[in-house]
Amino acid sequence: MKKIALITGSTRGIGRQIGEDLWELDYDVYLNGRFPISDEKILGLKYIAADLSDINAIDKLNKQIGALDVLVLNVGITDRTSFGEIKIKEWNAVINTNLTNQFFLVQKLKDKIRPNGRIIFISSISGIIPDSTSISYGVSKAAINMLVLYLAKEFAPKHITVNAIAPGYIMTDWHQKKSKAQLKRIAKKCLANRLGTPEEVSKAVLAVIDNPFINGQVLRIDGGFGL
Repeated sequence: MKKIALITGSTRGIGRQIGEDLWELDYDVYLNGRFPISDEKILGLKYIAADLSDINAIDKLNKQIGALDVLVLNVGITDRTSFGEIKIKEWNAVINTNLTNQFFLVQKLKDKIRPNGRIIFISSISGIIPDSTSISYGVSKAAINMLVLYLAKEFAPKHITVNAIAPGYIMTDWHQKKSKAQLKRIAKKCLANRLGTPEEVSKAVLAVIDNPFINGQVLRIDGGFGL
């Protein structure tokens, strides 16, 4: 019987890479994004359009999912408004998308995740080391890191592990728009002296999926950022 995986926020970048790598391992893979897309853009993978910034989209997604072996929660947004100017609407948008709705999605799908399954949150180094902006983003990711500990205990009776991967600066669309000078400054903060790749993050996700003794952990994939 094929294993089944759902990766939220997976039309591109890290989420898309994880989906493609699991597909290569013969998983049935459901990708997810906010808007409908054409079949040729997902290489034969299954796709569910559901905007998970909206709490009501959880029910829509749930109706299209049966049993699951792997749930990767990758959806996320950020906001770079300066402290002192942040509005409640902006704050809630980030916290709801990155934390609240993620929690309620797991709660909705909890009985569909098979014994010995895996739940993996894509957190961020910003939830461990604060950056100069994106306060709401960093706080939401720090909360995800704590949520992992609570959920690991909740799912333990079914031998379902719950972990988080905390990427550092990864060369995705979020960072490709930065200037060469900005990217060079970021790279100098990493022992690797470069940004990471989606492939490197995906390899870490696959390692966590493969190892049932990794549980309740936040695994940094950051090239030695801040050291």
